Amino acid sequence: MSAQLIVPYVVLWATLMRGLLVAAKILPPTCARCGRNLERRKLGEQICDCHTG
Repeated sequence: MSAQLIVPYVVLWATLMRGLLVAAKILPPTCARCGRNLERRKLGEQICDCHTG
């Protein structure tokens, strides 16, 4: 395998695994812009406010 293709394959694999873990409700969905959770899991937890305003 070419060294130029290793990084894209790793990024693709990580993206797909994150999607599967979010779908399985193991990881919470996060904002692409700020990285904060989109929904609260615990009272008082900070959530994304990028799209409000």
